[in-house]
Amino acid sequence: MQQTIQFGKRSIPYILHESGSRKTLGIAVEDGQVIVTIPAGTNTRKYEQILLQKAPWILKQLAHFEEMRVTSRSLQFRSGEKLPYLGRYYRLKVRSEAVSVPTFRFFKGQFEAVVPLEASTEDYRNHLYPLYKEWIIQKGKRFAEKRINRFTQRLGKTPSDLSVRSMEKRWGSCTPQGRILLNWRIFLAPVSMVDYVLAHELAHLKEMNHTQAYWDTLRMLLPDYEERKEWLRLNGSQLYV
Repeated sequence: MQQTIQFGKRSIPYILHESGSRKTLGIAVEDGQVIVTIPAGTNTRKYEQILLQKAPWILKQLAHFEEMRVTSRSLQFRSGEKLPYLGRYYRLKVRSEAVSVPTFRFFKGQFEAVVPLEASTEDYRNHLYPLYKEWIIQKGKRFAEKRINRFTQRLGKTPSDLSVRSMEKRWGSCTPQGRILLNWRIFLAPVSMVDYVLAHELAHLKEMNHTQAYWDTLRMLLPDYEERKEWLRLNGSQLYV
């Protein structure tokens, strides 16, 4: 059932579902659409008050989805576009100069690139996408190597190696030799999602399966892993540039 709440000057449409098995109100943002699930027979005023309290979070999720959608569909690596890193978007500035090869860097809060004078704007993506991807791989690896410490101390185990690469269907993996492999695209997502994938793979150092013991280990590392897993399921297809 389609409903709407008013938050300041902003109208927020949402789809309302009632569930006989649910005991609390649930809110999810799926593909830019707000889904609200309430226990059957819940008082309308009660859940609307909770929705209003959650409105800033809902609007933030909607804005994040829209930014990902626009970026993933139209990014051509031209000046003024925004590139994602760890869930935030940074403006790109491109200059044409008398150089033989393009360069790419992050400087003073924005991405900067230099392309050869003869390069047309239609070719910018071909020139700069590989450089951006390599930047993400290098920065992501250093970030993950520092971030992983918060989990290894609790787990009591450390991976033999950590690397970042292209992966077709997985966000990460753990080899029998204890190597952690991460998909470079996870570093386009918010830090909380990087933490989820790190914890998910690290738990395999203790349990190389998906038995209950594995899920208990993951929950010990990340009590809210189920919410993060669901976010990645719903939004992972948008993590492209």
